[in-house]
Amino acid sequence: MVYFCEAITHLFAQSKYVFLSILTMKRLILPFQWLYNFWTLFNFSWLMLICVPLVCFCIMVNEKIGGRIGFLFIKFWAATFSALSLIFYKTKGREHLEKGKAYIFVANHRSYLDSPALVLTIPQQCRALGKVEILKYPVFGIMFRYVGVTVDRSNPESRRKSLELVKEKLMMGINIMIFPEGTMNKSQDTLLPFKDGAFRLAVETGASIVPVAIHNAGHILPRDSADLKAGTITVEFGKPITANSSDFQEIDQLKNQTAELLKNMLEKKGG
Repeated sequence: MVYFCEAITHLFAQSKYVFLSILTMKRLILPFQWLYNFWTLFNFSWLMLICVPLVCFCIMVNEKIGGRIGFLFIKFWAATFSALSLIFYKTKGREHLEKGKAYIFVANHRSYLDSPALVLTIPQQCRALGKVEILKYPVFGIMFRYVGVTVDRSNPESRRKSLELVKEKLMMGINIMIFPEGTMNKSQDTLLPFKDGAFRLAVETGASIVPVAIHNAGHILPRDSADLKAGTITVEFGKPITANSSDFQEIDQLKNQTAELLKNMLEKKGG
């Protein structure tokens, strides 16, 4: 019994030294994290100030052709910011996409890095469907008026008008990007319940849904943290899914099928 007590005492003593070592290491690392955060914020800001006027001008001149040029500026912003922040991307499954065809891309959403990840990996220009609150963001809100479609989900008329605008984009051959969970997921669940919008749109237009699994973005920049990390984000495209008919009963079936497929893609990779 004496030996057991001595062993426990020794273990606690060793644990104390380990804890102090970790605490000291964190204090040493903290200034570098602050510098890295400042560096990434600085790069994000000057790139946005340069690219936003160019993107808005191009799309104002011509929605389709100017939009292609504007989308290249958005890609430049995302690529430059990511490279300077030591964030890299891998793409899987892009062979499933048919060149020149407009799709509705639906993705999981755990990080602010999801947007640049999609911009860099979706091959053709796209427009995002987002909450009206996005327009309140400094600088980015201005650009989103041109590169996205906003919706006030509490207002049925706003939802109807937004879907009509999105349908117009699809008819012009422009891809649509939607986070079907409706908000950023900070729960322990792989996915939050999907909203109907993307799937109603697919049924009404006949456009195919493409599930997109974004892996590791939530680790590099969690929603509730300002501490960005260097790392690699993998963007995986699933096979396109097309509604079997234009019957509105298809909406739930299409939604459930997409959610199950996307959940499997995320869990197979590990989130």
